[in-house]
Amino acid sequence: MNKTTVVSARLRALWWVTEVVKDGRSVNEILARATHSNEQTVKIEDSAFAKQLLFGSLRYYHQLKAILDQLLEKPLKQKDSDVYVILLLGVYQLRYLSVPDHAALSESVELTRKIKKPWASALVNGVLRNYQRRVSVIEKKLSEAKTFQFSHPNWIINQLIKDWNEQSQSILIENNQQAPMVIRVNQQKVLLSEYLEALKQVDISAKCHPIARDALVLDSACDVMKLPGFEKGLVSVQDAAPQLVVDLLDLKEHQKVLDGCAAPGGKTTHILQRQTDCQLTSVEMSSTRLKKIEQTLSRLGYQQNQNITLVNEDILLTDKWWDGELFDRILIDVPCSASGVIRRNPDIKIHRKKQDLINIVQLQAEILLKAWSLLKPGGRLVYATCSIFKDENEKQIQAFVNSNQADVAFLPAGQHEQLKKHSQLGYQIFPGECQMDGFYLCGLIKPQ
Repeated sequence: MNKTTVVSARLRALWWVTEVVKDGRSVNEILARATHSNEQTVKIEDSAFAKQLLFGSLRYYHQLKAILDQLLEKPLKQKDSDVYVILLLGVYQLRYLSVPDHAALSESVELTRKIKKPWASALVNGVLRNYQRRVSVIEKKLSEAKTFQFSHPNWIINQLIKDWNEQSQSILIENNQQAPMVIRVNQQKVLLSEYLEALKQVDISAKCHPIARDALVLDSACDVMKLPGFEKGLVSVQDAAPQLVVDLLDLKEHQKVLDGCAAPGGKTTHILQRQTDCQLTSVEMSSTRLKKIEQTLSRLGYQQNQNITLVNEDILLTDKWWDGELFDRILIDVPCSASGVIRRNPDIKIHRKKQDLINIVQLQAEILLKAWSLLKPGGRLVYATCSIFKDENEKQIQAFVNSNQADVAFLPAGQHEQLKKHSQLGYQIFPGECQMDGFYLCGLIKPQ
């Protein structure tokens, strides 16, 4: 095993943000690798600051970029993306953090030496000091631009205005907030009230979620290993919105169930926790992501070949994995724009492009139609996305219902009443609404 080298929080954040901006990596991928590898790391006490710099600079990337466009005489070369990121981090600290200005400046200059580009020291120092001098002028000049105001790319802003004109501004603002940490309690093993008491014993404060019946919302995020019984499968980290799919599935004993787009396994395991004797098939085309499902199942104490079969295949290629027997229940949490989880994954604002939405909508339609063909008459299919764009959600379902005989299924009465207001077909949840991520789900019943 290689000896771990300890680096500063700012240097670690520089490397992380450069991977996102230059190499197209996702925040989830970067942090997962950092957790499970022996790469150079930060001191435990500096880890929170490194992550704050990572998430903060990405949340406000478009705003920070607009500021730097006013300060740089000419764009930096691609090979100097790391210098650009130093400037991003520097302006972020000066604008948003309570660190002393002199520390933000001096540490930013020091980063140029650590990446062996001392020629950039004067540039970084000059740009950041110029920002301090001109901050009022720059912000007044940019204040009318929506990209600067809300720190989103124009195409997302325009799409939200088109879909949700009155609510678009509140959605954009919420996307830049920090999402709460939500956990799902395995009530096959421990009651919600019992687990709340267990949390209290280790000084973790939490409250029951107002809608998702297995969910607790933590007052402050914590390391998962501090959660009592996490390694024994008592709890899993999962936002409350996707927990609702098991309620909409309306699972019964002895049913044959399909989770058609299964990774990373949160809904697969929730299905098993809600209905222990169902016969579940979980399909995932990515072998890497399938391993994550296996790890989650192992932690929660489930063994393959008991009542779950994992399939490493594309759901559309049914001739390669399907045995021909129709399913009673089908869940398809389809690939989507992830526009509802921007507050957890701010890199989405950088990576996702408008053209992606066109391709995604087509793929969703193909998966929905294929999954429908695998459903028994009288069976129920739940379509879900972590998106807030109508093309992926209500319009997608409307187009399907117009071409196929299907009845719409509803959540239990209490949940239905709280969530029905944004959509005529299914349930559209906005980011931050009832302490949930942006999410859409719709149940469809195939006529007998």
